[in-house]
Amino acid sequence: MNHRDVFGEARWLSPRSNLDAALFRSEIEIKNDFQKAELTVCGLGWFIFYINGKRVSSDEFVPAYSDYHERPNMDLVYPLNDEQTHRIYVMKYDVTKYLHTGKNILGAAVGGGYYHQTVRKAEGNMNYGAIKLCYKLDVGGESFYSNRKDVVFSSGFFKSSNLFFGEVLDYTSFDRNWNTVDGVLPDGEEPLETVPPKSDFYIQACPADRVIETLKPELVKNFGDCSVYKIERNVSGYPVVMCEKAGETVIMECAENLNNDLTLNNMSVGFNEQRQIESFITDKEKIYHPFFCWFGFRYFTLTNNAKPVEIRVIHSDVDVTSDFECSDETLNWYYKAFVNTRLSNMHSGVPSDCPHRERLGYTGDGQLTCNAVMTEFDAEEFYRKWISDIQDCQDKTTGHVQHTAPFAGGGGGPSGWGGAIINVPYQFYRHYGHRDELEELFPSMEKFVEYMESRTENGLIVREEKDGWCLGEWCAPTKIEIPEELVNTTMFISQLKRLIFCAKVLGRPYDKYESLIEKYSRAVTEKYFDETTGDFFNNIQGANAFAVDCGLGDERTVENIVKKYSKKTEFDTGIFGTEILLNVLYKTGNSDLATRLLAGKGDVSFDFMRRSGATTLWENWNGEASHSHPMFGASTEFLFEEILGIKQEKDSVRYDKIIISPVFPDCLTFARGRITTPHGEIAVAWKRCEKKIKIFIDLCDGINAVFISDCKKIPLSTGTNKLVL
Repeated sequence: MNHRDVFGEARWLSPRSNLDAALFRSEIEIKNDFQKAELTVCGLGWFIFYINGKRVSSDEFVPAYSDYHERPNMDLVYPLNDEQTHRIYVMKYDVTKYLHTGKNILGAAVGGGYYHQTVRKAEGNMNYGAIKLCYKLDVGGESFYSNRKDVVFSSGFFKSSNLFFGEVLDYTSFDRNWNTVDGVLPDGEEPLETVPPKSDFYIQACPADRVIETLKPELVKNFGDCSVYKIERNVSGYPVVMCEKAGETVIMECAENLNNDLTLNNMSVGFNEQRQIESFITDKEKIYHPFFCWFGFRYFTLTNNAKPVEIRVIHSDVDVTSDFECSDETLNWYYKAFVNTRLSNMHSGVPSDCPHRERLGYTGDGQLTCNAVMTEFDAEEFYRKWISDIQDCQDKTTGHVQHTAPFAGGGGGPSGWGGAIINVPYQFYRHYGHRDELEELFPSMEKFVEYMESRTENGLIVREEKDGWCLGEWCAPTKIEIPEELVNTTMFISQLKRLIFCAKVLGRPYDKYESLIEKYSRAVTEKYFDETTGDFFNNIQGANAFAVDCGLGDERTVENIVKKYSKKTEFDTGIFGTEILLNVLYKTGNSDLATRLLAGKGDVSFDFMRRSGATTLWENWNGEASHSHPMFGASTEFLFEEILGIKQEKDSVRYDKIIISPVFPDCLTFARGRITTPHGEIAVAWKRCEKKIKIFIDLCDGINAVFISDCKKIPLSTGTNKLVL
């Protein structure tokens, strides 16, 4: 839709000065009785709307983050050829209960969010322009529109507002009733009318951020001038604080870790260059909190003129629709840590890499974990939106897919990152079965293949954009030795196989993709396969697993994987290789080894994170960077697909045909859990009893499932199925 389709005669309004955030106020007169009132509104970056002093929605950080429109002001680390598509999301609210006949006051707070970036350390700055507000209010047969004659603006209590650095909020002499009939907006000015953004407009359907829960903090230490507090786990959100004296300056700072002396350690959230600080200059109202930013933290400090009230945990309102528990405490921790990490990194419609330093929708992290998220969460609308972001950030001319979606800087590589344009729609279709959407996305997937073809030499993917990165593996525990072209080419072969699956669904020709698979497979084998040993690149950092995963190698290749990792209690792989290695081990019948690695107690392991006191997953195995990075959580998919054995048949979508085929690793005595499919819930539990294994499988109505074990195939029925092996 265009601007007029959505907003009619409404005008886009901006402050007359370059403000990070501002307040807007308008007085309207409703003359007639009415049965319904609807508000259509957008604030760029984000807005909070009020009617007669009441907030009209609990939504936070709306509208959803997107590639809004062409970018006039960029200072990015990574090069961008802005040949992309753009969209802006708009919110609709039923506001009948907030209005009455006669005089009403409309108010809005608008903050910069991702749109108006003035300062950022990670990946550079991108400023789309001045903050903006546009709204249409339909009340019965009357309509009220934003325009410069009827609206005034002020900086209000905002002295500064920055998503990455926090805010300074000054309530001195500010009228907190500014958005009511009895209040005023101090220093109100007439705003500027601006040209509507050149973009497509969509009514937002993906879940907004909300305050999901509140936590109580615990005092760690009082230093005299400030106190350190902690909460039970690493979260995204912010503290709410109280100061009983007016005219005070309250400083709050958040971090994920403490130093040995119990002071805040900022290394994981942006080092000392990008600290998470919020400042309040108080009035008589006592309660204070941020407006247009969240923090990733477990610890925080407050100057001692203030006390914490509660911690608001904020993320996209996405339900967890799974459970998992087994006899191994590391695997239990791993599942919970991934859930916590993923939720902390779901904001404004984007699956981010971390909730503090970068806060970007990295396509590498996002595509790697999407199968696990779609399995464990009610994530359909969330990922439908993010797939649009991936599509938007594809270069319309070349087919290149940027490494963050929406794009705001950030590097990566062609297959592990750009390949999201194939992998995420593929997984989305497998989980939810929307053929029409797959049809719409397929040309973008094909365009990406053309791009990859242009980035090869001798059948190997060797480069990406000029002056850009061309990463393969990332975040291995030691220096990355596995070649980028080996990683990118093998992963691309797997992506081509998924593209063929999609082509068959749509009735499209796929012969050329089979030919490409042959070409790339031959090139990888010729350069990296050792005929004498059966190894690819000496089996370094999961090289054999990358090859086997895409169908290369021989029996010796698998044997060498098993031989190598049977001697290990820890990983030598990075973000892609870890999931690929475990997948290969499970799929080749080495479930005992795979599970022992997943639950391994070495220093490069998930158990090391657990033993170190982590409640969320780390970016690096040693904990030196972010402590809330979801990418290593991709392997939680195996808790459900292998240990519980819940999987789809090869040609199934939407869980129309389900196989229950659990593995029973020697290191586990029981496992139980559930997932929720489009058809309903599936729960599996098994336990060892002497020399037998008892299995309980619960199916709701409409689920077509069979149990398979040791070549036995047993049809399952609705309700509880009890089996003994």
